[in-house]
Amino acid sequence: MKRLGLLLVIVVLFAAVWRQLDRISLVVIGQPSSSGTIQREKESPFFQTLQASTRLPIQVTYWPLEALGFKDTHQLQMLEDGLFDLVSLRFLQNRKAEPCLEGIDLAGMIQDYRTAHAVTVAYAPTLDRCLQERFGVKLLGVWTFGPQEFFSREPIRGLDDIKGRKVRVGDASLAPIITAIGGIPAVIPFDDTRQALEIGLVDCAVTSAASATYAGWTQHAPHYFPLAVHFGLNGYVISLKKWNALSQRQQEVLQEAFDAYLADLWRFSEELHSTALRGGAGLMCSRGDCPELTVAEVAPEDLVRLRELSLAVALPSWAARCETVHPGGVEEWRATLATLLDLPPLSAAGAHPSGDHQAR
Repeated sequence: MKRLGLLLVIVVLFAAVWRQLDRISLVVIGQPSSSGTIQREKESPFFQTLQASTRLPIQVTYWPLEALGFKDTHQLQMLEDGLFDLVSLRFLQNRKAEPCLEGIDLAGMIQDYRTAHAVTVAYAPTLDRCLQERFGVKLLGVWTFGPQEFFSREPIRGLDDIKGRKVRVGDASLAPIITAIGGIPAVIPFDDTRQALEIGLVDCAVTSAASATYAGWTQHAPHYFPLAVHFGLNGYVISLKKWNALSQRQQEVLQEAFDAYLADLWRFSEELHSTALRGGAGLMCSRGDCPELTVAEVAPEDLVRLRELSLAVALPSWAARCETVHPGGVEEWRATLATLLDLPPLSAAGAHPSGDHQAR
């Protein structure tokens, strides 16, 4: 009887060790914690409970981006090199490595959540193919921080008020449009922007309402001009090596988990944006003494002007870069998104100049 009991203990211990060895390690790099409510309330809990909720044989290790000291401009290379398995990919920050990341959120093209979601659904298969072919990673889905808009130390009543002002942008892709408006673009990291606004290094800054209020920008830039120059699209990508280590059924379970999570993220992002527009931005602030926003009304002529700049400046510049990497990619982009974005015929959008605009 004692031998039988000992044998049972050995079998149980062996089974437990085997299950542990059979698990697939999944090292995840998330958004930086400074990005705010979405990272804290949605992303981190999702990954912390992913194994339990899916019952997949995975061992998830989740880190916010800044915990490992890596820059967000090299996320695709980190996956390609096998340093990590799954990344919360920041699209515009990695656009130079993969032009399709910029094509899904081209400056000045998207003004509302409905269009952003429709563009995402339509263009995601193209983006997935580009990422798989060039970097060996699979796109699990796309989500949004929300419209990237202007926050200013002084009132902004329209685009003309940006003339002569120094404007913080998160990436150089927006710099040509700011310059065309008459502003002075400055590429400044998100975490350094609050101080830049405080000391007057910049007059305005571009981000989502949720991010601006959470990071305390509105303490020094309480004037909000809700004209979207980007829509803050980001996504999750997993290395094909890890993806292929799962069975077909396990892949389906993981994809279903991401689909549900991403649908919730879209709703949550829109709720945060609506809160800011109602003047309740202080509810999202991580610091004390956050003022209510002064929200300007966007005139129809400013919407028209931004779109004209997008077609005349942003689109030709991106098209030249895209064709260098993906011959025929611009034609595919147009065929996929022409109706959703109400694109004019190619001849009406102007020629495609070469070169990339920088704001350094």
